[in-house]
Amino acid sequence: MRVTKKPEIRRKELMNAAEDLFIEKGYEQVEVLEIAKKVGVVKGTFYYYFKSKEAILDAIIDKYISILVEDMENMVNQKDLTALEKLMNIYPFALSFPGGHKSIMHRLQEEKNVHLRMKLEQRIPQETAGLLTRIIKQGIEEGVFNIKYPEEAAGVYMGTMIILQGIENLDPNSLEFKRKFMAMFYFIERILGAEEGLIIKFMEKNSS
Repeated sequence: MRVTKKPEIRRKELMNAAEDLFIEKGYEQVEVLEIAKKVGVVKGTFYYYFKSKEAILDAIIDKYISILVEDMENMVNQKDLTALEKLMNIYPFALSFPGGHKSIMHRLQEEKNVHLRMKLEQRIPQETAGLLTRIIKQGIEEGVFNIKYPEEAAGVYMGTMIILQGIENLDPNSLEFKRKFMAMFYFIERILGAEEGLIIKFMEKNSS
């Protein structure tokens, strides 16, 4: 007996199946028919909801971007936090997604998932630049940042996050782990015109 489901439920099923297969096997190795079979529908049903395999990948990316932006916006809107506190709260977003989706970022570091990772790396700076600009402007008002072009600085800042690629696989006590973080802190301070060592001082103060 054929089971009919609401369009939004079927679409979500297809996205979940595609995401699991993309992460498990790699985007290039997955066929549309395989996604349809995993859900228990015919190939034509897939094309009713998505024009192509690339289209369903874009929908998956949109889902994670929405999660990221919503959580980041909630954090940016907290009036009891300083700009530096907000800036430091962005770091978890560079390593994992909030809202119970942390495992995906670890899996994206695998070579087979390069297609999905590149899509995310391209979209994240575009979607979060406005929120980061707000933090930078707040920091300028608070006198901790000294930068003439906050919008452009936001774009450059997000680009520094690439330094953290693969850091979750490193020993936190290793020299490479520490070097990656120190290098990023150094570049961020230069980008924002902040006092040298500001981030390290902040972290030491808040860890004590």
